Amino acid sequence: MLSFKIRKLRRLFILLLAITLISGSSYLLGWSSVFTVSRITVEGTSSRAEIFRKLSSDSIELAVGSKLARIETRAIKRSIGMLDWIDEVNVSRDWFDKSINLSVREKKAVAKAITTKNGLINFDVSGEIFKPISASQQSIQERLPLVITEGNDSAQLASVASLLAQMPTQMADLILNLKSISVANSGYIQMETKVNELPLRIDWGLVSDIDLKIEVLNALLKLPENKRIKRVDLSQPELPIVS
Repeated sequence: MLSFKIRKLRRLFILLLAITLISGSSYLLGWSSVFTVSRITVEGTSSRAEIFRKLSSDSIELAVGSKLARIETRAIKRSIGMLDWIDEVNVSRDWFDKSINLSVREKKAVAKAITTKNGLINFDVSGEIFKPISASQQSIQERLPLVITEGNDSAQLASVASLLAQMPTQMADLILNLKSISVANSGYIQMETKVNELPLRIDWGLVSDIDLKIEVLNALLKLPENKRIKRVDLSQPELPIVS
């Protein structure tokens, strides 16, 4: 009988101890000043103000002194990821250092366009359209090739984005050496670039059958007699014109 009471008291003691530990941990993590944010780091961009402005507009609190356990890292990542000039974002919480670390990668522009509606916009290598915000993005604007559209509408810009998105990595030099892209009202796209350090104009025609057009272009460029060509018309890929 006595041993039964002892076992019962022992179980009760263990239960009370567990409750105390859980309650204490909850207090330390959620309410105590012991685990508050002491440092916030932002890596990969100098535009901290833009990032914190976005968090504030989404009613997400992130400040030194905030309770570390209450920081919603997934909400922060989702909010920053909605900025169109950001390519990737990671958010981590360091309990030992009591810090929140934001690591972002900015989009890198390969071309630009000036629209009557949105002003200056950029294209990245995958065809994503974004507005340059950071200092590093702004600093390269003068060196970026210009996308010229006759109608200056979103459909023409989208066609350029689609072309860039479909460009394979083995043809990356076409984008690296890009001088300009123009889009006619008909939807025909013309690209001024360089191949083997020589200027080349590529008439892509409409943004259709791009895989076939790239295959034809690649085959044409491999021919010895085409080493010094200045123009390729791929608007009809079955009947390409070289000059």
